[in-house]
Amino acid sequence: RRGHQQIPLRGTERKLNPSVLISNRKIERMDLIMKKKVFSLLLASALLIGCLAGCGDKNTPSGSKDPAPSGSGSSGQTVSLKLGHVGPPGSTMDIVAQGIAEQVKEATNGSVEIIVYPQGQLGDETVMLDSTLSGTLDMAMIGTPVMSTVFPEFNALCLPFLFRDTDEFFSIVQTDEFIEKTNAITSQKGAVLLGYPNGEQRGLSNVKHEVRTPADMAGLKIRVMNGSIYTDTFAALGATTSTMPFGEVYTALQQGVIDGEDNGLDFMTKQKFSEVEKYHTNLGHAIQTNPFIVNSGVWDKLSADQQQAIKDAIKTQQDAYAVTLATELEKAVTNAEEAKVNLVMELTDEEYGAFRDACSGVYEKYQSNYVLGLVDAARK
Repeated sequence: RRGHQQIPLRGTERKLNPSVLISNRKIERMDLIMKKKVFSLLLASALLIGCLAGCGDKNTPSGSKDPAPSGSGSSGQTVSLKLGHVGPPGSTMDIVAQGIAEQVKEATNGSVEIIVYPQGQLGDETVMLDSTLSGTLDMAMIGTPVMSTVFPEFNALCLPFLFRDTDEFFSIVQTDEFIEKTNAITSQKGAVLLGYPNGEQRGLSNVKHEVRTPADMAGLKIRVMNGSIYTDTFAALGATTSTMPFGEVYTALQQGVIDGEDNGLDFMTKQKFSEVEKYHTNLGHAIQTNPFIVNSGVWDKLSADQQQAIKDAIKTQQDAYAVTLATELEKAVTNAEEAKVNLVMELTDEEYGAFRDACSGVYEKYQSNYVLGLVDAARK
């Protein structure tokens, strides 16, 4: 046997007693059996500990298919949330997003951290909307034209010349009733809508000439946002349209692929489009707003206090937005003038009426709309 080799004594022959040999083998066998039992007990203990560790927390991302923010709202850990939008750094949209993040962090003593990703870093608005609904993105600020591709009711907020100015717009959409009723729409597909914290009149910027009448639009190829109502509106005004990704617009303007794009002046200057486009008309054909939405699964995992902190921060930004917008528009006008952009900041009543009348067919197409009913009811 290995380890028990028999070595004979010099000059003699060593004889072993059979009974002693048998006894030694029994001892060895019992020793082996005991070692196997101990090993089995240790292995079973290890498996039991691993099982308990793997099954101990069903609310972690690895234990559930439900989307969850980093950390846990109810356990006191820090929750890290990603917020995406397409506004460039320093735009009114980004100022609002950063303001919400700062207030939430302060109100929760750092238990909720919102990390803002501006300028489409997490994808364009179509991608971010899909990501928020599926839970791969926690929250986003998505323009109503793109919202309308999933929630057709939001087409109403894109109707051309529905609102005369931002004051009228915000007096309707920022009410608790309007937010609650539009949230009921988005919640059906996995997104909690918490408010409308930003908005700016959209205009027309182009590389060709000044625009004051619908006739000036004829033949212009304009990039518009996704959403059938925008293509319908500009077609009614005599332009052809493109819905190319926003990130391609600057180069397309340089190369003559498109002649212009519809945007507010703040956005136009912050994106440096004023380096290429030398004509801007504040048409006011729509109020660009970006509803603040959160994935329903992520929202439900936050504590009541954390949810309230986010709601309060959005409300604060809504209340302060008029001042924010006025300040940034003043800067935008200065920047545009320095870039030698020809500005038409206000149309006459006659000019405005001509654009509105040219779009009457668009109203007929979208008049049976739930949200439009909410707007009409708020005006009475």
